[in-house]
Amino acid sequence: MRFGKLFLLSFAILPLGAAEIPAPATEVMIFRNNNALIRYQADPKGAAVFTVAGNFSPLEGTLWCSPNVKQIRKTLTEISRKVPVPFSDITATYKNQRVTLRLNAGNGKIEKVTGTILDLFKKEQTDYWNQIVALKCADGRILAIQRNQITGVESAALKAAERTVKDTKQAWEFTMAPKAGGKVTFDCISKTLGWTPALKMTLLPEHKFTLSRAAAVVNNGDDLKNVKCILWAGTPTIENAGRISPMAIVKYLPPGHSPQPRAVFAKAKAYHLNVDGGAPASNSEWTPAAPGLTGNMAPFDIGLLSLKKGEALVRSLGSASGTYENLVRWQIPARQGDNGTRVWKNYGSYTDNLKECLRFVNPFKTAVPNAPVEICDGTKVLAQIKGTWVNPGEKATWEVTSCHDVKATFVEQEAPSTIKNRGTEIFQRLDYGSGKSSMRSAKDKAASVKGGYINGIYYRVTDIKGRMELKNFRKSPVKVVVEMEYFGLFVSASGKPEKAALNHFGSLNPKNKLIWTLLLKPGETRKLDFRYNIILNR
Repeated sequence: MRFGKLFLLSFAILPLGAAEIPAPATEVMIFRNNNALIRYQADPKGAAVFTVAGNFSPLEGTLWCSPNVKQIRKTLTEISRKVPVPFSDITATYKNQRVTLRLNAGNGKIEKVTGTILDLFKKEQTDYWNQIVALKCADGRILAIQRNQITGVESAALKAAERTVKDTKQAWEFTMAPKAGGKVTFDCISKTLGWTPALKMTLLPEHKFTLSRAAAVVNNGDDLKNVKCILWAGTPTIENAGRISPMAIVKYLPPGHSPQPRAVFAKAKAYHLNVDGGAPASNSEWTPAAPGLTGNMAPFDIGLLSLKKGEALVRSLGSASGTYENLVRWQIPARQGDNGTRVWKNYGSYTDNLKECLRFVNPFKTAVPNAPVEICDGTKVLAQIKGTWVNPGEKATWEVTSCHDVKATFVEQEAPSTIKNRGTEIFQRLDYGSGKSSMRSAKDKAASVKGGYINGIYYRVTDIKGRMELKNFRKSPVKVVVEMEYFGLFVSASGKPEKAALNHFGSLNPKNKLIWTLLLKPGETRKLDFRYNIILNR
């Protein structure tokens, strides 16, 4: 009988809520948009229902769980915590305790009085309860001390004045599937982790260089300890295998709005690349979707990561060497639109667009991501630039600074069309006043048509001829690459430039590019003539 009573008593004091168990992170993927895919693992040890409380907040629709879980519920759990007692609540804190009060005497000096705090005033007596502290001294005197005189309290019994308060925090309640056991893993996308790549290019003798990569990782979530970590230079579309459907946090979304990031859920394969793109370092159920869905992607496996909340670290991603060349690049964008409008006239602005550049081939077996680059010559910092994405084996040209010792001029003007029959089959009408679809006679068709209407808008066929001039003020030769874009058809150019087609589909004037590669001697001046045919709007 006595045993039964003890059993009932022990059962009565058991917590009524589901047991709360830890769920540390075991694997993370951190993306460049400050989102992270985090995997957690919990061991319910046979419990049918349990809760997990942590500093993880899944984005909408991004909480996945292993199949042995039947239900996940977002809930609140009650917790007790210690908080400092407000200094104004001295009577309640130190009631019947022997204390020493530090008092401001009003003359700039601090006086001390020792005694026992008494609770003489009722809380309803607001004026006295808030403003007066009663202190009984050793000689029996009771002092009524103004609250605003007290600058500090010393107590041997209470080193730090604290009180226990009840609070709530977000939690996740998991209900196991019938007859299911084992550990539970769940994944979510959260904004608690972020990373930024950084690059350092060190220039060496004989035009050699070393390119070093590093990553700065910041943790604003729960502590991480020995967590497998992959950094992604990009934002992949996530595929997750063997998981139940995602749990979307209910939230009103305006029409046409969809939660980010979008996810594609399909069967995934094991995927885990190391830094240099070799054999898989370990197995993971995470994999990016097919290339091309979400833009530039490159993985960097940094191994195990341990990082406390609020901490940041910088970790090396390896280095590689290669050779480079110096050059000056002059990029001249097109002066018109594809429909012949927006003729650009202020040619002087483009003559300041010459840049000192470094050209090299990516020395890594994986991509070099978009990142800040520090360019050094030994210990001397030459420049800090924004590096562009470079694929494995791809040649890159990074602009370092403006060039001032190679000067340029650029002039364009209209000239008679040299392509006689270009307008013959283009214009719908030659006379807009006629209701007929075309006013062209047999004579017109045989002749060179210089202008006409397309959908009621008048256009004319003309040539644009131009000249650019470059002068090298250096005492050494310099390699100059000139890249000029234009709308229209190529007619002629001096210097034998390389021709590249940029857009020939659906345009009244196709977009093209001419590329000159020049070697200017010290003090040399080089003139380049060009001519192209364009259909202009009026």
